[in-house]
Amino acid sequence: MNESLDTTRIEASLSRAVRDVMAEMAFIDAEPRIHDPAEAGASWESRVAIDALKPISCRLELRSPASLIARIVDILFGDEAGADRNQGDSILEILNVMAGSFLADYYGPGAEIKLELPQYVYSSDGEEGEAIAVLDFDVEGLPLRATLSSIRYRY
Repeated sequence: MNESLDTTRIEASLSRAVRDVMAEMAFIDAEPRIHDPAEAGASWESRVAIDALKPISCRLELRSPASLIARIVDILFGDEAGADRNQGDSILEILNVMAGSFLADYYGPGAEIKLELPQYVYSSDGEEGEAIAVLDFDVEGLPLRATLSSIRYRY
């Protein structure tokens, strides 16, 4: 990254985005908790990421246990037929909105935002970029980790 970033502001904007989007889209409370680096390999069965191209080149990744995604899908779809099919799309759309919300909060409402498509991350080989912020949340008893990393996007 070529610009100087204010990590305190980044953490505040990212925390607001996670809390607000989880509350507004998934109707679930996400409360910040102290980051525990020892929890690096703890029950992160689900990993999703989205890359931003503008106004900054970065990756936002969410890690959670599969049970958190199952809870979100249950809240959104209940007993509705096809809920299992919508499971993957639900967390990807939440991540997409979260990334846009974070960037708009940090850069202002007039910022030009360009995002790639959100995706599942299946391997920890070659972790993307250098972590700028790592925030942990308690989502009604389940852990959620949001990581913002700097990346050099390859065109």
